[in-house]
Amino acid sequence: MLSIQAFSHRTGIPKSTLRFYEEKELLIPIRDKENGYRLYEEEQIELARFIASLRAANVPLREIQNYIMANRQEQKDIKEAWIYSLKQQRQLLDIQITFLESDILGEQIYLMERQSERVVWLFAEGNKGEFAPYFLKGKEELKKNAITIKHCYLQYVSGMEKIQVWIGFGIASDCDISTLSLFEREERLPYSLCVATSFQGDFTKIEIAYRELVKYVSEHHYIPTGSLMEMYHGTNMDSVTILIPVMRLGGKDNETGASS
Repeated sequence: MLSIQAFSHRTGIPKSTLRFYEEKELLIPIRDKENGYRLYEEEQIELARFIASLRAANVPLREIQNYIMANRQEQKDIKEAWIYSLKQQRQLLDIQITFLESDILGEQIYLMERQSERVVWLFAEGNKGEFAPYFLKGKEELKKNAITIKHCYLQYVSGMEKIQVWIGFGIASDCDISTLSLFEREERLPYSLCVATSFQGDFTKIEIAYRELVKYVSEHHYIPTGSLMEMYHGTNMDSVTILIPVMRLGGKDNETGASS
């Protein structure tokens, strides 16, 4: 058996930290029946070092507690979740550092978080900057069914002069769309970090903003995780945010998209 002093020397963990581990029921010593002193077993050295390693990796105490109490399969799943979380943090830092190191002075380029949103889409074909009637048609359909629009979207499909696009409308998750006949598909846009730019003015010239954004993303080695699209806030169609998702945020099913 080892005293707390000897155990501290063997593990390199301060006595105050060992007392803290005991308080949080992570590492429980035996109490000497005569004097109440803490006594540790040799077998606890490995566990103590493991706990200290997890704390150094910034794993929360409660998750360490869950890990210690779990069976082998559960421990494997928990460890995979830790690894995923740390990799996601690393990718986020890569994106942030790349942005700060880039020559952004004088450029209308910025990072933004796009929240997860349910979107219904209709297909459209026309000339550049001439899709207002499709937006109006979609808005009228949703208004007729008392559905509030959060954002409007335009996603390019193909074409040069005559182009094909998807026109989207962000709506509440609990909206009933069973009576809607105009829209051809729906999806949930994932919570994402995006590289974005703003545009307003002559929408027949919006291609210039597209090219500048794509050039910036390419030159700084971001890896898109979703489609380039236009995002209109509410029902205001005078200005638009053009964005490219470069990292999916949130749960484990999402994927990151930044190169190192």
